[in-house]
Amino acid sequence: MNKYPPDRTRDSGSLSWLGPAQLRGFRVVALFGLVALAGTALLLAIVWGKEGFGREDLPRCAAGLLALAVSGIAWWLLCRKLAPVASGALLGVGTGVILLPSLIYTAFGLRTIVNSVRGDWLSRHAALSGYREAAIVWSGFDGPVGLAVDLDLSIPARLEGNLLPPRLAYSGPAGFTSADYFSTRFYRLAGRQLTQPVFQAVDPVVERSRLASGRPIHLSYRLYPGYVRRLEPGNRVCIDTAAVLRAEHEMPPAANQMLGASWFFAGAGALTVDLSRSLTAALHGQSRWAARPPAWDSLLRRFTPLSLGAAGYGLCGKDVEKLSGEQCWCASH
Repeated sequence: MNKYPPDRTRDSGSLSWLGPAQLRGFRVVALFGLVALAGTALLLAIVWGKEGFGREDLPRCAAGLLALAVSGIAWWLLCRKLAPVASGALLGVGTGVILLPSLIYTAFGLRTIVNSVRGDWLSRHAALSGYREAAIVWSGFDGPVGLAVDLDLSIPARLEGNLLPPRLAYSGPAGFTSADYFSTRFYRLAGRQLTQPVFQAVDPVVERSRLASGRPIHLSYRLYPGYVRRLEPGNRVCIDTAAVLRAEHEMPPAANQMLGASWFFAGAGALTVDLSRSLTAALHGQSRWAARPPAWDSLLRRFTPLSLGAAGYGLCGKDVEKLSGEQCWCASH
């Protein structure tokens, strides 16, 4: 049905069922929709800013930018292609509302892409040398309880961030990457890996400044089974009992597997320098544990409750602070 008066030509730039007052009201409602969309986008940006924006967030960032762009175009059409046209002030308010989150999302995305390319380049050009290892031995145990690793690392850049301790475990030919470090795969492998105790005290200033000079650095790590939370060498060790139980359900490494590493540097703006391949190559060439699955499996069992009891350790008294989900064992001497 034609709602236009017989003496008026149909205008494609207007909606016949909306009068000027209704159109203004519709634009106000649309403006509130833009505010809600922009507010949601800014809230996500705050979450990303606190928790860190990574490569995995790029698809969501692109989807957010697309939604903001489509909303901006729709707002322009609503203000400029429907008669009577909206004032420049109203058009500017709506455009400004979505401009800020659009700029933030664009900055997040571009910075992440640039840092991804930079991180991949630095990963290929990082140099590891002088690898040395020694068994960590405690009195009362029938073999090593951990591994002391020393090496020299050179990355051709000044980097501000965190160089995480390596995680060593047996794997297939593909080895590990930085993506495995916090993955479910390594969560299951907590009882079958060596790493730095998660709650052991470290100096955050030293950790963050290690690579800030851009010069080669010497690194020393004392690596223990992944279920060890903290320890006092020769006197006390606190273990994650749930991780020990998970390890008992995991199959020991197969004979055709090799020792590998997941190790990386993490900086601001999703900058990741993956050092896993370099350390894995050093392990294959110089570690005496590289292809000895039975010896590796034996090392990883030395801090289990059964082995601790056999070594003369007993559950610590109430005067020793214990965190949730852990047992602390103290030497009897």
